[in-house]
Amino acid sequence: MNLTDLRPATASPLLPKRPCGSSGFDGEPDARRFAAAADSEAALFLAADEELTVVLPSLALGGAERIVLDWVRRLRARHAVHLFLLRAAAQEYAVPSHLRLTRCAAPPEAGLHELGHRLARATNRLVLCHLLTGAQRSILRAAGALPVPVLHNLRAGWIDTVDELLAEPQVIVVAEAVERELRAMRYRGAVTVIRHLPSVASLPPGLREQWRRRWGLPRDAVVIGMIGAVKPQKAYPRALRIFRQFLARHANAYLVILGGPSGRDGPLAWNALLAQRARLGLTDRVVLAGFVPDAIQCLPAIDVLLNTSRHEGLSMATLEALQAGVPVVGSEVGGQGEVGDAKLVLLPIESEDSRWSHAIGAALAMERSTAAWAGFPAYRLWTLAHLAAPYRPRAHVVFVTANLNAGGAQRSLVNLACALRGRLQFTIAVTGRSTSGAFCERLRAAGIDVVRSAPGADAFDHAEGLLRLCRERACGTVVFWNVDAKIKLLLAKFTLPWRAVRRIDVSPGAYAFQEMQQTEQFQQRIAFSGAAYYASLAKLVHKYRANRSGVADCAVQVIRNGVARPAQRKTDYRCGTRPRVVVSGRIAPSKFLLEIISALVLLRPQFPDAELHVYGPIEPRHRAYGEAVLSQAQAAAPGQVFFHGASADAPEALHAFDAAVVLGEHQGCPNACLEALAAGVPLIANDSGGTREAVVPGRTGWLLESTQPAEIAEALRIVLTRRDLAQAHARVGQRHVDRKFSLEAMAQNYLKLFAYVGRG
Repeated sequence: MNLTDLRPATASPLLPKRPCGSSGFDGEPDARRFAAAADSEAALFLAADEELTVVLPSLALGGAERIVLDWVRRLRARHAVHLFLLRAAAQEYAVPSHLRLTRCAAPPEAGLHELGHRLARATNRLVLCHLLTGAQRSILRAAGALPVPVLHNLRAGWIDTVDELLAEPQVIVVAEAVERELRAMRYRGAVTVIRHLPSVASLPPGLREQWRRRWGLPRDAVVIGMIGAVKPQKAYPRALRIFRQFLARHANAYLVILGGPSGRDGPLAWNALLAQRARLGLTDRVVLAGFVPDAIQCLPAIDVLLNTSRHEGLSMATLEALQAGVPVVGSEVGGQGEVGDAKLVLLPIESEDSRWSHAIGAALAMERSTAAWAGFPAYRLWTLAHLAAPYRPRAHVVFVTANLNAGGAQRSLVNLACALRGRLQFTIAVTGRSTSGAFCERLRAAGIDVVRSAPGADAFDHAEGLLRLCRERACGTVVFWNVDAKIKLLLAKFTLPWRAVRRIDVSPGAYAFQEMQQTEQFQQRIAFSGAAYYASLAKLVHKYRANRSGVADCAVQVIRNGVARPAQRKTDYRCGTRPRVVVSGRIAPSKFLLEIISALVLLRPQFPDAELHVYGPIEPRHRAYGEAVLSQAQAAAPGQVFFHGASADAPEALHAFDAAVVLGEHQGCPNACLEALAAGVPLIANDSGGTREAVVPGRTGWLLESTQPAEIAEALRIVLTRRDLAQAHARVGQRHVDRKFSLEAMAQNYLKLFAYVGRG
């Protein structure tokens, strides 16, 4: 039995059968009373099956092709994928068995036209086009598909004309450097940056010796490796000059080039490489190993990877080497360096050969450690890009929240939802497990559409589910309501191309900005910053006027929480020999329950029979703190502290208490304060966030400067002894809430906000 399930056993909801004593509740140890997943939760959202479509010219051994196949392999059975190829290549990558592969038998134009017609009738018409020309994408578009070009290189490597790209409404690029070039050309469409982080599985032992034997190299040789097709942009003749400089100081060194001629100018580049090798007398030292379909297997045999390319988007060979622990010396071009690592040494392309040679020597001394970003699932960004198919939005709002626990943020959302029922089309999407079923039951009973966006806690899973939910509901406005910063970042990044869809963040307080700051590493990995997130918002809603977000390029609006008038309000302010104090809120470090219990102990000489009633759960993440609170209650105040667990009906019971204490950190507009004031209960709170707007010192309640037990106890002593003053403050507080914090005013403000952003 969980603390969240506890209900008083007697007829009165305020007098539990047994306080927190040595034998616990109902004979069970107190330390076991923790909130668990609720039996009653929102139903899981299940979207219609859809196939993700990607087009490539071929599966030639190149970086773009490797990215697509790495994504497909790691995707496994999560989504069905259709890979459409325009032609065959002489040497190709192997195809995963779970992939649906179509090779265009007809002329490419006819095949693309047929594919476009099929997509026009599909659930998802979006198709990602890697290395396709503008003319080829036009065929898909004319047939009814929604093609999105993917640029894998800087402008020097584009196969599109500038005018063709400027006409595209959306482009995906593999590095921020590519986006900068597009913006410099005054591209005004949506640009999505996806930096692919490849996966390198554990390699079997013995590969170092195996490959060196195959290449005919000594076991103790220093091996410099280069991976990639032989093209003019790769500057292989330059690499040979650098290697000759290095060879002068390392006589037992070899250069191994894994790649062959590719593309229109490949044969010319190959001949130039052969000529340079002969001219520099390096025939015995430079091994031309040709294409290796799975070049990752060769990395154990390489001591340093060299990359002299004149322009890059984001080199897969570089990233695979770094992840496998191999140091890399490369040219500082394009997206090189956007994914950092201590083993990556970048040099200006124009640097002297001697400088390159010394850099290779220094790299040899580096420790072969796995990259810090290894294992990050950046491949899932491609899935999100596929799922972000545009649609025609309507006036439907999707509220995204972390859970439906018995907390203040959740209570304010549920209150608002019930007030908006019948006045707005909306869905509540829950991204986590809830430890109380009461709010979900209340929403269901009201006929409100509430779903879970994914079964687990993974941010990518929820972002995928939310994208599909927005499309199915034709969502015009997304409202983030107290939700994981990672989910906010992902959903904002991939809804940016949906120009008609507006994003609103309802921030409860300063901690939301701290949570965003704590995801800086995640922001770098997904190539979407916190600043970009805030700039993407139509509105940032604060719960109180003095809030300072510290973010630029963000339109801020203040909408305070509102509460309904309770069925019963306090009318009797007499205080007997057993005064009762109530705390409503989860048991967490930020709620200062230990300090409140200590204050109760300090009151004992004057009020030996005073009671403390706590309405709220102990969630699993605060287990240690909950155990400390239960232990202190047993030891310091036996028979005085009553734990009621989570209760959705707690506001209706407040009128029977003599005082309420609401303490917190980074408060927004705390519902617990508003509910106590609305019930006419004398209120003590600490000065945090927007509490000051509800608790006006000397008028509507007592506002503490600290959360020290002595200060809490003194405020309680005044409230419990000067009942005329307590009653006067409570009456003024009641009128203050009725006038400025009504639920109807809150609902009207949100309706106006949604109408305003909808017109934008």
